[in-house]
Amino acid sequence: MKMIIDILQISRDAREAKHRFDDVIDCSIGMFIDEDGFVGGLPVVFDAFKHMPPELLIPYPSVDGGQPFKDNVFKWVFQAYEQKIQDSFNYFVCATPGGSGAVAAVLRTQVPKGEQVLVSDIRWQYDRFSEPAGIFLHSHELFDGDKFNFASFKKELSYLCKKQNKVVVIVNDPCQNPSGYTLTFEEWEQILSILNEHSSNEIVLLYDIAYIDYSCEIDQRRKASALVNLKDHVQIFVTFSGSKTFGAYGMRMGALIGLSRKADFLKDAREKVLALARGMWSATPTPAIELLNLMFEEERKPDFLQGLAKARQTIIRRGHLFLKQAQEVDLPLVPYINGFYTIVKCPNSYACYEKLAKNHIYAVPVEQGIRIALCSLSLKDIDGLALKLKSIMFCS
Repeated sequence: MKMIIDILQISRDAREAKHRFDDVIDCSIGMFIDEDGFVGGLPVVFDAFKHMPPELLIPYPSVDGGQPFKDNVFKWVFQAYEQKIQDSFNYFVCATPGGSGAVAAVLRTQVPKGEQVLVSDIRWQYDRFSEPAGIFLHSHELFDGDKFNFASFKKELSYLCKKQNKVVVIVNDPCQNPSGYTLTFEEWEQILSILNEHSSNEIVLLYDIAYIDYSCEIDQRRKASALVNLKDHVQIFVTFSGSKTFGAYGMRMGALIGLSRKADFLKDAREKVLALARGMWSATPTPAIELLNLMFEEERKPDFLQGLAKARQTIIRRGHLFLKQAQEVDLPLVPYINGFYTIVKCPNSYACYEKLAKNHIYAVPVEQGIRIALCSLSLKDIDGLALKLKSIMFCS
C-alpha cells in the first residue's frame, strides 16, 4: 500500500517552528516562491486578480469554462503544434478545479470500478483519487538505473492488457512529481510505440503535464506533437494545471483536454466529464477561468510570458545548484533532471523525516526517501542544504 502523508500538516508544523526558531528550512511547500518570497512568482497574475471587476468574479461560469477559456487553453497547451493536433484529432476542452480535478475526471469516467490503472511506482498521490472511485493502481518501476524502465513498463502493461479490455496509463512528464525526472524525446516516442503495440485493447493515455511550463527542455511542446503518432485504439486525455503555470494555487485553475480520432468515443467522454463536473464540483471557480483569459489579452501577455520565463529559470538554477552540491557530498538522489521536487534516497524515510524535523528541516517522507521541494526554497536556503541533509539523514 502506498504511503499516504499529510503534507499540509508538515507545512503547518514548519510554520509553527518558524515562530520559535530562526534556522527553519521548509522543504515541504509544493508552490513556487520566488527569491523575494513572493508566492507564485508572477506579479502580473496577482495584479490582474486584484483589479478584476465584479462581473468577472461573481457570476456562475459555463461548466466547461466557456469558449474563450477553451480556446486559450488549447492554444497554450499545444502552441506551435496546435494546428497539427487539430488536424489529427477530434477534441474537447473542459475547465476543472486544478490539474487534480482533470485527473479525477479521467479516473472517474474512464475506469470501471474494480479495475486497475497503470502508473509508475514513484508518483504523485493519484491514490487519493483512485480509492474513492473504487479503482486500483498497478505499478511499473519508473527507473532502470538512471533511465526509464521500459522492461517493467512493457511487462506490467501486458499484464493489465491480459486482464482488462481497457487500460488507463498515467504518464506524468516533464518534471515528474516527485522525482524531477523528465523523459527524453526518444524515451517518450518509445512509450508511445509500446502503447501502439496493444491494438487488441483500448488504451487510454492520461498525460499529466502539470509542470510543463517549468521544464528545461528547449521545446516543451515537442512531445505533445508526437501524440499524432498514436494509433486509433489509443485515446488521450491531457491534464493541465493552471495552478502551476500561473502560480495561482488556491484559485484551482485547470483543464482537461480529450483527444481521439473516434468521434463517438469523444462525444461520450465529453458528456461523462460534464455530467461528473455538474454533480461533483458544479463548475470551476469563475475567477480562475477569467484570470486565465486575462493573461492572454495583448496588454498582459508579454508581462506574463516574461514572468513565467523568469520563474522557470529560477527553478532551473535551483535544481542545478542542489544537484551539483548533492554530487559533491555524495548525497543519493533518484534520477533528477529539473522541476519542483527531487527525492533523497534513504531506506527508512519516516525515521529520516523525524531526524530532519528535530533539526528544523521539514520535508516530506515518501516510499523511496525524502521529497525536497526545491520550488519553494531560495538559492540561499539551497546553498549548503545537500551537506546538511547528508549529515543529518545518514548519521548513526
